[in-house]
Amino acid sequence: MRHAIVDIGSNTIRLIIFDVEGNVKNFKKVLNKKYTAGLITYVHDGELSGKGIKKLIKTLASIKNIVRELNVDTFSPFATASLRNLDNTEKVIEKVKRDLDINIDVLEQVDEAFLGNVGVRSEIEADRGITIDIGGASTEIVYFEKNGPKEFINLSTGSLLLFRENVSKVLPKKSEIRAIEKSVIREINSSHFSTKANRLIGIGGTIRTTGKVISDLWSNDENHFTIKDIYKLVDLIKDGETDTIRSIIRINPARIHTLIPGVIILKTVMEKLGINEIEVSGNGLREGYLIYKVLEGNNEILFSK
Repeated sequence: MRHAIVDIGSNTIRLIIFDVEGNVKNFKKVLNKKYTAGLITYVHDGELSGKGIKKLIKTLASIKNIVRELNVDTFSPFATASLRNLDNTEKVIEKVKRDLDINIDVLEQVDEAFLGNVGVRSEIEADRGITIDIGGASTEIVYFEKNGPKEFINLSTGSLLLFRENVSKVLPKKSEIRAIEKSVIREINSSHFSTKANRLIGIGGTIRTTGKVISDLWSNDENHFTIKDIYKLVDLIKDGETDTIRSIIRINPARIHTLIPGVIILKTVMEKLGINEIEVSGNGLREGYLIYKVLEGNNEILFSK
């Protein structure tokens, strides 16, 4: 069977087509297409503007046309903090439904945390640990054990949000990096886990790009890096080191402005949790949504007791 997942983010909207045969974990991506919609730039006084709604509808209309041509069995658009944090969320989803006959599933914080964990554990075997997913407008951290997720923290900040709030140009100045660090520390200090774990697994584009840049600069494994690697990367960027900037541009130019705010979130979380190393997962929220909500048909999110 063929399934279309649409992830509506704060900056990009991504269409992924999965082909699934037999077992729910036996799937492959046949299409992965990114649209840069920049929805967060259309948010004013807590609401997505009329222009922003038009941009969303235009993008989803293009996606719907592609999906129709590919004869998918299910079509599942969902949104995270990009729409969840708006004051006019209902107005936006009603407008999309009216114009395109598309239902957007706006995930609550607990849903996003849980489903990201499901996606990770479809790829990586782990009996106990913590997953982190750094998005554009929020960050989800989940403590899990063998029988499922147990506890989660949602930080109301992400790489793109921190960039918008603190950075005046493309790359942050030293003073702006300090401001970002203080903002993340305030967020993380307001939350805590009752239990700690030594294993940290990262989800999402920010963490994958960080691993690739570190690997490119000093030949490490891009799927495993340490907090010392992060310290070194931040110092190089603070100093405006040319090879480092070129590496980011070469690997993922679309993240040149948001990578450092995202790296600072990761650094602060690792310090707070006392974890020295992170491994990178290729699967995450989208795969978790496919497995749990589409293939297994579950709507209720239950953290294990």
